[in-house]
Amino acid sequence: MNKILTTIILAVLYFPVSAQQKMVLSLPDALHLAQTQSLQSFLVKNTYLAGYWQHKSFKANYLPSLSLQASPVNYTNANQLRYNSQTKTEDYVRTQTLNSNASLSLKQNVGLTGGSFFVESDLARFVNYGDNPYTQYSSRPFRIGYQQELFGYNAFKWERQLEPERYEQAMREYLHSVEETNMMTCNYFFNMVMGHMNLQMAQYNYATTDTLLQVAQKRFLLGTIQKDELLQLELNKNNSDIDLQEAHMQYRKSKEAFLTFLRLSPEMDIELLLPEISNLQIPEQKALQLAKERNVKILNQEIRLIEAQRQVAQSKANNRFQADLNVSYGINKVDGYYDYVNRTSINGEVGNVYQPDFDQYQQLGVSLRVPILDWGKRKGQYQLAKSRQEITRISAEQAITSFEQDAITQVLEFNLRQNKVLAAAKSDTIAQESYSLTTTRFRKGNVDVLQLTSSQNAKDNARLRYVRSLHQYWSDYYAIRNLTLFDFEKNKTLEEDFEKLLEF
Repeated sequence: MNKILTTIILAVLYFPVSAQQKMVLSLPDALHLAQTQSLQSFLVKNTYLAGYWQHKSFKANYLPSLSLQASPVNYTNANQLRYNSQTKTEDYVRTQTLNSNASLSLKQNVGLTGGSFFVESDLARFVNYGDNPYTQYSSRPFRIGYQQELFGYNAFKWERQLEPERYEQAMREYLHSVEETNMMTCNYFFNMVMGHMNLQMAQYNYATTDTLLQVAQKRFLLGTIQKDELLQLELNKNNSDIDLQEAHMQYRKSKEAFLTFLRLSPEMDIELLLPEISNLQIPEQKALQLAKERNVKILNQEIRLIEAQRQVAQSKANNRFQADLNVSYGINKVDGYYDYVNRTSINGEVGNVYQPDFDQYQQLGVSLRVPILDWGKRKGQYQLAKSRQEITRISAEQAITSFEQDAITQVLEFNLRQNKVLAAAKSDTIAQESYSLTTTRFRKGNVDVLQLTSSQNAKDNARLRYVRSLHQYWSDYYAIRNLTLFDFEKNKTLEEDFEKLLEF
């Protein structure tokens, strides 16, 4: 992009656009604008950011987490069932109490085992407002423990295997989406080129047909052409008028679509420069190897296989007995009570529950879940998971084989596309020269109207065929970039500074 063109683009981006402004755009310029300001580019970036934050959440799951849980006020004023030790009966007693508690916990997940270590500190306050009022404090300064499911499904293990692959998937999806945006831009670009070219041809044909009709009218008066030939030229002029109106409409639609895609003003006077083809031949085996290493479709199949393995492992774990382990050790202390012997309230102090001597707090829990009779439900789920894994494996192999065949075909077609463009360009030149000669001969009376019409159609078709072949050439090139995530013109892999995307 030269300095003059860069200045024009920056002026369009940062200053109001008027109807008199003109922009000259090449295909690389249009691609740059699409990547920096189109709505498609914002969609692509935000899609990547969703995958990024999911990966950040996954990594945070293996860092220590600190949390505070509190219940500041839990007030009760009601008749509740209480055990009476004197009568050895349960009686409804009017109670009026206030409970408050807070807990601070630190937790660390262990991916290798699937369990988690924890450290907790609790403080509680209890106030009895009944006939025997008192205030009690209870503390557990620390409790350290470990808990996990034994012989069961280790979700952490599979997350550690899957999440890095999913983040890699998000990054490759971003690069693929960028290339898909390039392909969309290429289509919009050449659609407008085609619309403008159709308009130019329609204008030229209308003017030429009008001139040739005037010549034919003079020749008809001289008797050198027949009435039917004159009528044919009048019909050609009428048809060219219709074609001109349609060309105006099609060009306007293609221009508005292109400018809307780039988020430029519809009033912009824009000129597009046709790109040249490059003398580029892509090695088939290199492209195939790059596609297998970098294409997101291959990665998707790998993730599908891991997901299937995870389902089998989960079903297998659910098919056998399971056990939960919960072990912890700590200290605690209580201060404050009602002395029923002396009928005296002994109110606690919060400072006392953090003074020695503490009581020990110990807990060891093991729970078992043993399947005895489930009528084959767990076994069926395990066999179903294995069958699905096999289906996934076979379908992945087929998808990869088909992908490789399509990749080779796509590269071969692109390598042949250059010769087709050159041939179309040569045909266009020949058709333009032929029409010019035919027009001259018609003026001299050496060519009839049918030959003139045929030459005009051949000229128009050759020009359109050339532009279409050029469009297909660049569409195929960006499709191969999308396939391989490799820039064959610069001979380097397509990369992105993903940290900069976080500033978006």
